[in-house]
Amino acid sequence: MQTQADTTLAPPHSAAPPLRRPLIRVKDLAWLIYLYPVRWLTLILPLRLLYAVGDVAAVCASGCLRRPRQALLERLAPAFDTTPADPRLRAIADQFFRNAILRFLDDLLMERLFRQPRLPKVELVHLDNLTQALSAGRGALLVGNHWYAGRMAKRYLATIGFPILAIGNHAPEDRHAGWLGKRFLQKRYMAFLGRTVGDFISTRDPDCSLKMLARLRSGGLVRCLVDTPQSQALVESSFLGQKTVLPAGFLHVAQLAGCPLVPLHCLGHSRHLTVVFGKPLLLQSAPDQKSFAERNLAELHRILEQQIKDHPAEWDGWIRW
Repeated sequence: MQTQADTTLAPPHSAAPPLRRPLIRVKDLAWLIYLYPVRWLTLILPLRLLYAVGDVAAVCASGCLRRPRQALLERLAPAFDTTPADPRLRAIADQFFRNAILRFLDDLLMERLFRQPRLPKVELVHLDNLTQALSAGRGALLVGNHWYAGRMAKRYLATIGFPILAIGNHAPEDRHAGWLGKRFLQKRYMAFLGRTVGDFISTRDPDCSLKMLARLRSGGLVRCLVDTPQSQALVESSFLGQKTVLPAGFLHVAQLAGCPLVPLHCLGHSRHLTVVFGKPLLLQSAPDQKSFAERNLAELHRILEQQIKDHPAEWDGWIRW
């Protein structure tokens, strides 16, 4: 028999028919090049050269990716109550694509970088908020968005004594992939990310919530990204100028564990990383699950939305690649 904790974070079932895909698409070729020749080159070339090439590619990306750039501008406009032609949005778009390229490079370099003692420039802001949250011995649930620097931050925190169990989707739907990419290359890419991120479990794991509870009850850290609907418990919310469906299942796990929520904000890249810990949030009780979710998500969503508005080019959730 399944308990509530067994199913809280399971993804919702969909009755949509399977997507008919062409044999190969541009994204399949990008995966193939990234996973093989590019990844091999990052193992042998000097770091200084790789960073220089990454910087050049980052500058070129915004001009080359015209269709994603237009989609980004159209998505930014309602969030900032303006039009896609607004010069502010164009500046955000330029930096957004630069950050995307630098994150792809950091993923390739991560194993190599962490063979060294420490990253050279890391700023931990309000680390005392995290230690305060952990002081009760019930663990803490780190909640945040899909920041470009999130994977680098997770690996760094593990090296200084804060290992984190990350929750995510091992096999996300990807409408831009062809049959070859979906059948073979996405699996290899996700396996690569799994090795890069470390300590990661899938929302599709039937024991996902139980593993989260085990980590929290041992006084550890679990990270949930709450800007995508990977949960059976969902709520509708206005988020960044649009009506959006967001997950609430992690709240029930935190309630069972009796742990606080700590907003997590990650900025930058491997050459200058900033990790910001928000003030711990204690769950408020409510007479039923719906009002429980709405009451506890209201303040959290406000915090996370403001983080994105303050640093819009650092959030990779604006568009689906």
